[in-house]
Amino acid sequence: MFRSISQCAFSTLSNRQKFNQIHPSVNIYEKLEKLGFGSLLKTKRFSKINKQKEAHQRKQEIYAPVHHQIEYNLPLLSFFAGAKVVTSIPPESLEEIAFVGRSNVGKSSLINSIAESTVVRTSDKPGLTQQLNFYNVGKLFHMVDMPGYGFAFADEKDRENWRHLMEEYITHRKTLKRVFVVLDSRHGVKVKDTEFLSMLDRNKVKFQIVLTKCDLLVLPNLAKRIVAVEKDIECYRNAIKDVIAVSSKTGAGINQFRKEILFLMGHLKPREFYESILRDKIEKQARIEKRMNKRHH
Repeated sequence: MFRSISQCAFSTLSNRQKFNQIHPSVNIYEKLEKLGFGSLLKTKRFSKINKQKEAHQRKQEIYAPVHHQIEYNLPLLSFFAGAKVVTSIPPESLEEIAFVGRSNVGKSSLINSIAESTVVRTSDKPGLTQQLNFYNVGKLFHMVDMPGYGFAFADEKDRENWRHLMEEYITHRKTLKRVFVVLDSRHGVKVKDTEFLSMLDRNKVKFQIVLTKCDLLVLPNLAKRIVAVEKDIECYRNAIKDVIAVSSKTGAGINQFRKEILFLMGHLKPREFYESILRDKIEKQARIEKRMNKRHH
């Protein structure tokens, strides 16, 4: 598979005992709450962190202006090319972001959630994506859906072909802005992940971890998982240290992830632009409701 595993990756792999000893900061709990992952229970076990959170929130209410939740949307996602071999990779044009992960971590569902689309095929069967799939995000940039690494259900020849295809794309693509490495939040960083992350780091490719299926963890364990993953990647020079948490099922964290993608690709507009769209949407809905009420009367 992907060779030359960094020694620090092995040294930071967590066992269950280390995981249970993690004490996330109040900032992580506040961030997860804002993203829609719920709140800590008001029990004695969490009384200290809840008091810290309440004190922090009181300070924020004094100094920070109150903003409405803004919805961020991407243009229409459309497939334009697939590559099973290096020679089929389309020429460079717009900037790109790529998504990759072990089989069955929810990568295709994540892309569909971000794009509010069903254009990317999803399946419970591991290894559905067997080529590089290129998508237009309107005329702004490209998204690339990569084959899952690990390849447990493929023969040796296919595994070697996919490994070569992925390495060639990742290491030579000048328009590739960032690789989002998708992990199942229940499992965190595994050995196969460290192999792939080491390959990215060795080739000076910027990457960021995205934790999926976060709705399947209770809030304290999700907070611990984020801390554990941050610890696992701290030895990689090309890792973006901020770990993204999302749930394609509930939508938690998806809107914020869209915002971060737009910012990364240089297409995030001023807040006033999105507030104007929100006002128009509310006014349009009010007009529709008014017409409906008139019909009923």
